[in-house]
Amino acid sequence: MPVFNLFSDRNRVADGKTSNVLVYNDFPKELRAQIIHIWRDAIGPFHPYGPYDVGWKIENNEGWAYIHNTFIRERGLFKLTNNPRIDWSCELYLLESNTVEDVLDLVEVSFFYIDSVVRKFQIHDRKSRGITVTADSAIGELNERLSRAGVGYQFHNGKIIRLESELIHSEVVRPTLRFLHEPGFEGPCDEFLRAHAHYRSGEMKNAIIDANNAFESTLKVICDKRRWQYPTGARASDLLRIVRNQGLLPTYLDNSFDQLSATLKSGLPKVRNAEGAHGHGTDPRETPVYVAAYALHLAAANILFLVNAHNSLR
Repeated sequence: MPVFNLFSDRNRVADGKTSNVLVYNDFPKELRAQIIHIWRDAIGPFHPYGPYDVGWKIENNEGWAYIHNTFIRERGLFKLTNNPRIDWSCELYLLESNTVEDVLDLVEVSFFYIDSVVRKFQIHDRKSRGITVTADSAIGELNERLSRAGVGYQFHNGKIIRLESELIHSEVVRPTLRFLHEPGFEGPCDEFLRAHAHYRSGEMKNAIIDANNAFESTLKVICDKRRWQYPTGARASDLLRIVRNQGLLPTYLDNSFDQLSATLKSGLPKVRNAEGAHGHGTDPRETPVYVAAYALHLAAANILFLVNAHNSLR
C-alpha cells in the first residue's frame, strides 16, 4: 500500500533530524514491524488447520511454508523459533534477530517469493489466498521503507543489494561532510544534507536538485573566499571556467584536465536536467533510486575534489 507521510516524518526532515548517510549495521525495530505489515498484505494469512477447517478459510499456507522451509534449509537450521506456527515464527525471527545479515537473508527469501510467485497470480488467485497487494506494490513499499529509515539496502531483481560501497562511504561521503562543516560552507552543507534527507524520504528528484545546488554553492563559496568575481546567476559551467582561469585546478594535466573539467561541468548538471529540473510533459517519470544515489555520490566526489584543491592552493 502507499506510504503515508506522517507529520512527524515531515517535521524531522524539516528540522534536519534525519540521518545524513546510509547505515548498514543497524535495522530499526520500526522498520522490522513495517516489513511484517507488508508480508501480511503481500503473502496473505496463514491458517493453522489449512483450507479444510470447518468452512472455507482464506489462507496462503504454501507461501509461508516456502519462505520458512527455504530459509531454515539454506541456513542449516531445523526451526526459526519455538513458536509452532511458521508465519509467527518468521515474524518473531525478524523482530528478534541480532544481526542485520540474518534479517536481510529472511527479507530476501520472502521478497523473492513475492517477486517470483505472487507476481504470477491473477486477481482471483490473490483474492483466494488473502493477498491484498501486487508484487510491485509490496517491493516498492519495502524499498521506500528502507530508504526512509536510512538503511543502505534495496531489493532489486530478486536480491538484496547495497546502495553504496564502504569505499564510497568512507572515502567520499564522510570527508565531504567533514569539509562542508568548515566555516563559510554552511550553505552547500545545508543543501547537501537536504539532498540526503530528500533521498531518505523517497523524493529522488529533489535529492538530485539539492545535490546539484550543493556542488554549485561550493564553487561560489570558494570564489567568495578567494574574492574571485562571478556574475549573478552564474551556473556551474561559468564558475568552473572562473576557478580554472584563477588557477584552482592543475593546468599541467593538459588533455586530462580538459576531460576532468568537462566531467565537472556536464556530469551532475546533466543528471539534474534530465531527471530533476524540467517538467515531464504528459507522461510523468519516476526517478529511479540508483540515479539519485549516483547524483549524490557524484556531487560528493566533485565537492571533495574542489575543497581539496581550494585547501591546497597557496
